[in-house]
Amino acid sequence: MNKKLLTAAMALAFVAGSAQAGVVSPITPTAAELVTTGGEVVIYFAGQTAGYDSVLNLIEPAGFGGNPFFHNHQTTVGTALSLGTYAAGTVLRFRMDVLSTGDKFFTGPGAGNPDGLVHVGHANWAADAVIPVAGLWVGFEDLLGGGDGDYDDNQFVFTNVRSDIPEPGSLALLGGAALAAAGLRRQRFL
Repeated sequence: MNKKLLTAAMALAFVAGSAQAGVVSPITPTAAELVTTGGEVVIYFAGQTAGYDSVLNLIEPAGFGGNPFFHNHQTTVGTALSLGTYAAGTVLRFRMDVLSTGDKFFTGPGAGNPDGLVHVGHANWAADAVIPVAGLWVGFEDLLGGGDGDYDDNQFVFTNVRSDIPEPGSLALLGGAALAAAGLRRQRFL
């Protein structure tokens, strides 16, 4: 392979891989709410692997004047947009409009996706050279039927937002409490 071609291939691999460089926890599909932790919410465009054109819309709370935003094939990775300042606990819901197919996919439980599937994955994000803030990484699948399930078709990083999912330790604690309660109930009836 000649030197110019090798350099170009390495640069392309860096750009392609940089979109998920800051992901620090497993990417898991989730219908959990995106909830503010208080303060200004900034969203960064973190990349895309999509063949289809799409845009993002903030649909809740109502009244955001910047819709639609982040056209996936026209926005530069690292571009930031302030969504405004919110009190802690405010639920944010988004809709990704896939312009190429007309499909619309939503965040949140009971989102009403046309195929009934979850089209969003979340993970923790550590600051990197392109997006220099820690936050919550959110990725979308843009294909009806769930696509390839890697949730990297359109990727975003949020500041002052968390995914409203119980921590694994909380789930274990809840599970243990449920088992203990079931055991006590069983003892009463024996």
